Amino acid sequence: MDMKDFSVAKLSEDALDKVKSVESELRQQTADDIVLIAYKNTESNPEGESRNG
Repeated sequence: MDMKDFSVAKLSEDALDKVKSVESELRQQTADDIVLIAYKNTESNPEGESRNG
């Protein structure tokens, strides 16, 4: 896995709200400042098409 195969994911407002909610839950459970980062896999599959949209 190479970081060049990933780009920052463009999330909808609903998806971003869910990420923020999970961050909040993890902060409460761990007492750590948890930050989640969403990446999209841009690596091409064997057929040459991009995975995950």
